[in-house]
Amino acid sequence: MEIFDVEKISYTYKNGKKAVDDVSFRVKEGESLTIIGTNGSGKSTLLYLLNGLITPESGSIKIYGRDSENGFSSELRQRISLLFQNPHAQLFLLSVWDELCFGPSQLELDKPGIRKRAEDILGLLGIEHLRDRGPWDLSGGEMKKVALGTCLSINPDVLLLDEPTTGLDPKSQVEFVDLINELRHAGKTVITATHDLGIIEDISDRTIVLGEDHRVLLEGKPWDIMENTNALLHANLIHKHVHRHTWYVHEHSHFGTHEHEHVVLNEVSDAGYTKNETREAAFMMTDMEKLKKLLTHWAEHNEEHAKTYLEWAEKARESGDKEIYNILKEIAENTKRLDGLFEKARKIVGK
Repeated sequence: MEIFDVEKISYTYKNGKKAVDDVSFRVKEGESLTIIGTNGSGKSTLLYLLNGLITPESGSIKIYGRDSENGFSSELRQRISLLFQNPHAQLFLLSVWDELCFGPSQLELDKPGIRKRAEDILGLLGIEHLRDRGPWDLSGGEMKKVALGTCLSINPDVLLLDEPTTGLDPKSQVEFVDLINELRHAGKTVITATHDLGIIEDISDRTIVLGEDHRVLLEGKPWDIMENTNALLHANLIHKHVHRHTWYVHEHSHFGTHEHEHVVLNEVSDAGYTKNETREAAFMMTDMEKLKKLLTHWAEHNEEHAKTYLEWAEKARESGDKEIYNILKEIAENTKRLDGLFEKARKIVGK
């Protein structure tokens, strides 16, 4: 069964800013879809359109086979829930407990039913200790969990998640990915808007790429999308950086912060193996063999990394941000000093 049938929708804000342009796609019941694109590509607006907060200026959206142009019924409001990117926009009551009780109280549940629903959400999200806390007194990760809890409290069939991992520490990001997968396994339809490429293969069956022109640039399986370097470059989601390893060659994306959560793209083995054979060989390596390869990688490319930091330092200097320029320059200098240590470590594990 199709939940959403989106046909050539467009939307422009009152200030004249185009947000969505001639976008079409479909979402089946139980599917997990990710919508990726750079900031300003229209991801959040698309979720608002799916949730009925705004209506398209052209095109149509059918939800459960019904045209949504006449507005959302109370039934649809219960079946589809939106997690805002900023939890401050979603939390407004005096305690976490009140927040989790609010949604069920609108569903004509009796008081025991409301309490049980709220208790279940506290347990599901592992936030029992936050029960009596005020939303304003929570960390970013805790606020996001509570905001998600308010969505889940009405037991929706469809969840629209707007940048659920943005601004979270690594532990909270992993917890959110696990939660999304629990919801998938429970049969929920999940649509996640994100520019975090590191999670899309973990949480989705299909991915849509929005270009900076606010149109659909590409659609397909997340692993195929991640291997389409040209499309990701065109969408300004990655910049190209080629590394040549001693055991194989690959291109992977750097996400601006240069963290080593790189997504492997267009992998080609020097020995002529296929991509799957190369990956299988990597999985069969011992931990020490993997460590040797990593140390070889770091030793070979540390200088390249230092150059990249210097490039970004220059961009900061040109934009007038002297503080960031000085920090990046110091990072580059310290990175270059690690050359000898990496080489020494590689020689030690190679004995």
